[in-house]
Amino acid sequence: MPKDPLRRVAIAWIPGPSGPGRSGTAPWKRCWCHCGVVGSWKRRLSDDERSVLLAELLLRHPELAAEAEEITSALLAVDDQELIDEITTRLRTLRLRGPVSVDAGRGRVLEVLQPYIDDLTWRKERGAQRAAADTAAAVMLGLYECREDTDEDMLLVRMGLPGAADDLARTVYEKVRPLHLSLPPLADECPEWTWYEESWRP
Repeated sequence: MPKDPLRRVAIAWIPGPSGPGRSGTAPWKRCWCHCGVVGSWKRRLSDDERSVLLAELLLRHPELAAEAEEITSALLAVDDQELIDEITTRLRTLRLRGPVSVDAGRGRVLEVLQPYIDDLTWRKERGAQRAAADTAAAVMLGLYECREDTDEDMLLVRMGLPGAADDLARTVYEKVRPLHLSLPPLADECPEWTWYEESWRP
């Protein structure tokens, strides 16, 4: 736990909502439950109010800007492979009984992927650009991993692979495009997606 009270404020400001890729309450957040002073006022402030507080703090103490950015990046980092595996597993376990229309199947898959899109948007809004881009890439790679699957009970297979995965990847890309993230090249990982390589380049 940092001893510097200003640094404590910077850490306490960053909220940690639960969601995909996050195993419940993060360890750094749990430790603040035992800090009565910070915990008491933190519970009285909304996310927006904490954002204003941090902005004012950094305005008055610009020497803390680099350290605040370092803390933010560390707390909002993404374990790429773990997240890719999680997304792939969730996609492969999707099952629907009876006839499945492409639209219905597409909607169900997007329901699974939307929390990840919300997650990367949350990271982007808090300045964790790289973590947001990594999350977006993980969603794309999770879809790509399913392109050659053949399990007939799997929703994506019933929708028609590889086309269904490709179409959904384009949809995800269009959803995150307005965020202006610096997405990584995926030519090696996704050689069949020339459209992606052509789209992400400046």
